[in-house]
Amino acid sequence: MTLFQWIVIPLLLLVMIATGVAVTRSLLARGWGLAWMMLWAAASIAVAFPTVLGFLANALGIGRGTDLLLYASILVMFVGFFLMYLRYRRVTEQLTAIIRHIAISEALSEREGGSASLSEKGSFESERPGPAIR
Repeated sequence: MTLFQWIVIPLLLLVMIATGVAVTRSLLARGWGLAWMMLWAAASIAVAFPTVLGFLANALGIGRGTDLLLYASILVMFVGFFLMYLRYRRVTEQLTAIIRHIAISEALSEREGGSASLSEKGSFESERPGPAIR
């Protein structure tokens, strides 16, 4: 084994353990945890047995294992960027709905001669029903 393998394989094992801990503490969903564990395991195999990557690349019609790794990395990054964009859009829509709900509730409250406005209260807490914002 090379020095690189002696350094990287234990680091990947530590990352696998950290991923497992995150899943057990519910910081990471099981599906995503499984996906990350598979990625760390594949990286460990690629580092421990670099010829496997070359063999797989040749089977797919790609010249070198490093080229296969580059192509796969770019594809995974594009998928990740797309998923992050979708999440960003969903959070933006949820935030808009929350702000709209607060604005309508305050407008109705003021029209009925109810409680003071948000600027006078200084916080989002009031007597009106609605979703809790934390």
